[in-house]
Amino acid sequence: MKIVIDGTNYLNKGAELMLEAILEQIKVHHPHASVILNDRHSGIDLRSKRKDVNTFRPWRLRFGHYPWGILQLLRLPSTYFTELYPLKRADILYDASGFRFGDSWNHPDTWLDAYESYLSAIAAQGTRIIFLPQAFGPFHTSAGKRSASILGKYADLIIAREQISLEYLLEAGVQREKTACFSDFTLAVDGVFPSRFETLKNAVCIIPNRKMISHGGLKKEQYLKAVCQLFEYLRQKNEPAYILNHEGKKDLRICREISKTMQVPLITGLNARETKGMIGSARLVITSRYHGLASALNQGIPCIATSWNHKYELLFRDFGMDGTLWEMTSEEVPHAVLDTLLKPEERERIHAKLTEKKQTLVKKNTEMWSLVRNASDRD
Repeated sequence: MKIVIDGTNYLNKGAELMLEAILEQIKVHHPHASVILNDRHSGIDLRSKRKDVNTFRPWRLRFGHYPWGILQLLRLPSTYFTELYPLKRADILYDASGFRFGDSWNHPDTWLDAYESYLSAIAAQGTRIIFLPQAFGPFHTSAGKRSASILGKYADLIIAREQISLEYLLEAGVQREKTACFSDFTLAVDGVFPSRFETLKNAVCIIPNRKMISHGGLKKEQYLKAVCQLFEYLRQKNEPAYILNHEGKKDLRICREISKTMQVPLITGLNARETKGMIGSARLVITSRYHGLASALNQGIPCIATSWNHKYELLFRDFGMDGTLWEMTSEEVPHAVLDTLLKPEERERIHAKLTEKKQTLVKKNTEMWSLVRNASDRD
């Protein structure tokens, strides 16, 4: 059996967590499968990452960056050296992009043409196309509507991560029988605390996200000022805190600016399980990254989130929480909320509530994978 995985990588820790969750399922249910990570950005030898699953990347993705660049400059076809070149004789395609389809991406016609050609070729050879839980929509622009149409035309199963995304899909005309709704599926992946950071246990973990600037409507100076004010308030309360980079180089630039300005520790370069382990050891997490929020909630850690998309609020709701969202447009640190969440008795209350809710979500996660296997295996 050959299984292709789209939309994951080893740069973004949320994407890596989703990849780990998929590989765990493959290890149990398809232990002899060949698994192709369809990603040209990671730059990592997969065999060194997972020796228990037969994973690899095609050579054209591992070494195709320069040929792709040259062909782009010459305005010649370059799809062969990208993720949009269909692999032959694949049995299953899992897409775990997180969030790639909706108006905010404004995909150009050239990309949409290439993506439709990619899915069309894969579907024509009988490959089952499964979109694992992710955010979708809205689909109001011409590009958004076309992306929804492509998904509905070629996918065997599309799983929305929350109800709003599901409604966006249905409003865009995707057939209801092709859709389902399940929460984030990384809760089953265990974190591993890196012992070299023992001195940071029980500190406040702060996770920046450049998309608060690129997608969230904030100016860079505004975002940085708000995060720095947060560190200053924690310092006044004698609360140790640090920055955790949850992505790659782009988030790292912001993290370094804050770390240099506020003279606070910066943790970067961890793998996904170590990143989750750091989050699980925190007293409180304040995150602008979605999977930073997910890793906090599914480990019972109180959390405040900044938001550039509806998926944050709805993830709080999945865990039975009203949601503690920090609207950063005012740049004011939510002092009262912080003071409450830092109290030991409140932390214990939240931890108990989240731990109980997680049991329900674990059962739903099992149900989701059963649905995925049925969609993957049917004749």
